[in-house]
Amino acid sequence: MPGALRFFLPAALARWGVAMTGLAVFWTVQGTAGSFGRAGAATGAFAVADALVGPHVGRLIDRCGQFRVVPVTTVVFVMAAVALVMSPGWAAVGVAAVVGATAPPVGALAAARWRCLLDGTGTVPVAMSLEAVLNELTFLVGPVLVTALSATVVPWAGLAVAVTLVAGGVAGLITARVSEPDPGGMSPGMIVDRRLLNRHFLVLFAANLALGFFFGGIGVAVTAFALAHDAGALAGVITAAGGVVSMIVGMVMRPRSPLPAGVVLTAGCVALAAAPGLPAMIIGYALIGGAVCLVVVPLSVRLQQVTAAAVYTQAMTWINSASALGLAVAAPLVGVVVERHGWPAGFLTLAALTACLPLASVFMVDDESHGRP
Repeated sequence: MPGALRFFLPAALARWGVAMTGLAVFWTVQGTAGSFGRAGAATGAFAVADALVGPHVGRLIDRCGQFRVVPVTTVVFVMAAVALVMSPGWAAVGVAAVVGATAPPVGALAAARWRCLLDGTGTVPVAMSLEAVLNELTFLVGPVLVTALSATVVPWAGLAVAVTLVAGGVAGLITARVSEPDPGGMSPGMIVDRRLLNRHFLVLFAANLALGFFFGGIGVAVTAFALAHDAGALAGVITAAGGVVSMIVGMVMRPRSPLPAGVVLTAGCVALAAAPGLPAMIIGYALIGGAVCLVVVPLSVRLQQVTAAAVYTQAMTWINSASALGLAVAAPLVGVVVERHGWPAGFLTLAALTACLPLASVFMVDDESHGRP
């Protein structure tokens, strides 16, 4: 598609940097302050600020256009990241919040451009599959690179590379003017644009909240399983297996509904609670984690179908905030359950939380069967 490669490649670099930033903030603060507690607080402040402020930045982008807003927020992001390296004591927590609040919503920016280019071509699912595969890849490779750099060079090395990738990628993305969506103008509503306050969008918000439950709890449950089997170092291998299969599935399949994959994720968590050993867990989670793309892609396509182009960036950032909220709820909840009742109970708790995903998907299918958008 003419114009696609011009924004896709820099967006991929920027997204890689964004995927590294959260963990890079942790390493930076821990290395300069020598405190895991302070580093954890800074990482939490980064994530909360990103989730709370991101939709409002997205709303401003929809209203004024990417070229007018994103360079400004990115400059603040870079300056805050530099300041984080030099921030003393608990001031680092506040600076980390600024980093999170100004982190560019690269995925939303790219998706809006795909929509602008592909509208009416019928190839949106292909683009959303490509975006989902890229997302899996960046969140597999990014944290590994941060850890390697920050552990072997200096604690802030990972952050330096992440910020460089974000700044360079955003510069390339923003200067690709051909694919930039037109500004949407005025945005009615106080906190949320009123055009998003409809049943279709709220169902999608609930579905992504449930997906966030899965993302937040699965890492805790898998790590608890690995530690219980004296193989803590293999926790990353187990989760990576699911990510690799998900990328492959995303490249070859074009699902129409997230319902079947949502059922697989929920039932799979129940099955993993009975995993007899490491081989069964690795194979089992590879199969179950492979369903993630089959949820993400149809949810992304559906979001384009039910939201106007003038509010699409804001819609994407609200969806990301829903996933972040789910992650923030599930991770500590599953952790407490695991600590008190063991890793099998953690998987069962995660299954109960993830069950919200197929439930929300049922409402999406119901809308489609009645001919609604």
